[in-house]
Amino acid sequence: IYISFSSGCAIIRPPRDGGIRYRGLTQEQVLPVDYEIEYICRGNRVIVGPKVRKCLPDGTWTDLNQRSKCLLPCARVWTSLENGRVTVHPPGPAVEGTILHYSCLEGFILVGRNSTQCTKLGKWDSPKPVCHCECKKKLYIGALFPMSGGWPGGQACLPSAQMALDLVNKRTDILPDYELELIYYESMCDPGEATKLLYDLLYTEPIKIVLMPGCSSVSTLVAEAARMWNLIVLSYGSSSPALSNRQRFPTFFRTHPSATLHNPTRVQLFQKWKWTKIATIQQTTEVFTSTLDDLEQRVKEAGIEISVRQSFLTDPAVAVKNLKRQDARIIVGLFYETEARKVFCEVYKEKLYGKKYVWFLIGWYADNWFKIKDPSINCTVEQMTEAVEGHVTTEIVMLNPETVRGASNLTSQEFLAQLMSKLGGKNPEETGGFQEAPLAYDAVWALALALNKTVGPLKAKGRRLEDFNYNNKDITAEIYRALNTSSFEGVSGHVVFDAQGSRMAWTLIEQLQGGSYKKIGYFDMTKGNLSWYGNDRWIARRHCEMR
Repeated sequence: IYISFSSGCAIIRPPRDGGIRYRGLTQEQVLPVDYEIEYICRGNRVIVGPKVRKCLPDGTWTDLNQRSKCLLPCARVWTSLENGRVTVHPPGPAVEGTILHYSCLEGFILVGRNSTQCTKLGKWDSPKPVCHCECKKKLYIGALFPMSGGWPGGQACLPSAQMALDLVNKRTDILPDYELELIYYESMCDPGEATKLLYDLLYTEPIKIVLMPGCSSVSTLVAEAARMWNLIVLSYGSSSPALSNRQRFPTFFRTHPSATLHNPTRVQLFQKWKWTKIATIQQTTEVFTSTLDDLEQRVKEAGIEISVRQSFLTDPAVAVKNLKRQDARIIVGLFYETEARKVFCEVYKEKLYGKKYVWFLIGWYADNWFKIKDPSINCTVEQMTEAVEGHVTTEIVMLNPETVRGASNLTSQEFLAQLMSKLGGKNPEETGGFQEAPLAYDAVWALALALNKTVGPLKAKGRRLEDFNYNNKDITAEIYRALNTSSFEGVSGHVVFDAQGSRMAWTLIEQLQGGSYKKIGYFDMTKGNLSWYGNDRWIARRHCEMR
């Protein structure tokens, strides 16, 4: 009960567990108009309701209809929820009697009670809930795809890798708590350009858990640097034999076999046709130099002589003239597709083709590589077509010839149909990397299966894949072990890596007959078995000689 005085206001009682702070000391029982008092609470209690009251001319205090209380507060951290919402009832500070209601944002689920109350002891009556993301944790792949340059393989390999990622991320039995995301740049198959891009990949967030380059020259750069960041490198399109070196490239794997896999097939064919002398012409890059070194060793062991060995950097004119001058007949050519057009334009000019000559080329060019308009040459399509007729190619088998459903649950033909759809009607013959696309697809699957295999061992050590950083050797070691023991059926065939991280595969032998490639045989190096169709066709005679 408050007594009204016309000349002021009577002193009032403070809230329970509280007191009143007066403006100056006073012994008066009646306080003047406009006098203010302030409530204070004992201990860590807080005022709920009006904290300050003022004496009015009618002898009453302000806000007497609102009760002031000294209540114990509860921890404020309960009043906010990451990725969620908190409703406070009644509105105001969280004190005795306050009830909080929790809810989560879309895509998150509430773990814990959806409400809690602040007790008279200043404690919440239940643990604080959390909003767990229903979405997956992301793991990032840093990739380099050459869309142009000596081997524009990214044109088909990038869509292929994206197809694999989409399928992996939908699977509930592979990395169910994770989502793989590709961060990629166009490398132009150029080590100089790749150096800048590698810097961006490594020094720009987010952290990449693995690197995926294509092109041997680019992969060499990436794989050599990767050890400094404890990164695994998994290439889909690198054939350089030099990459089969665990001392130099300790964390390197590739779904593309080494180029040396062509050489046992070449030697087998030389012996089949009883050729004892051959010539070579190569572009001076590491992949072709090391391939030729390996070939030289193999033909020597087989009693075959390399009597002419020519090389060029960018212009093959002099090298081709030298082949003609030294009367080369059986010629192995090692160069990228763009250089192949330059070589055969010079071959046409020097008449280094026809019934006296047999050319052996790499089989991973586009099927119509010699018909593509190229401003760097001055030969017509008809002249190029005439010059290349009858040449033999060796090519790693990159598409599973069997109708089997492997890790991705797709047959190789179903994969091709989906890839064609993703390419939007582009002509495969004019799409760089179309032949290697299955290798890019299986590279993503090899990575996904390996990462999935590491989850258990890492958990046993109290680690997670998302804990990876560039100083973490333990997680890298687990990924390495998982990749090293890979064994699954892919759209490119059975995927398994040797001790050097390279893939083993069959070799397909084709011949250009009437302007299109025809399969004439297969060679299985692991068994030394040559499967021959007997449909090889020669312009005049089957065998050529080196004079």
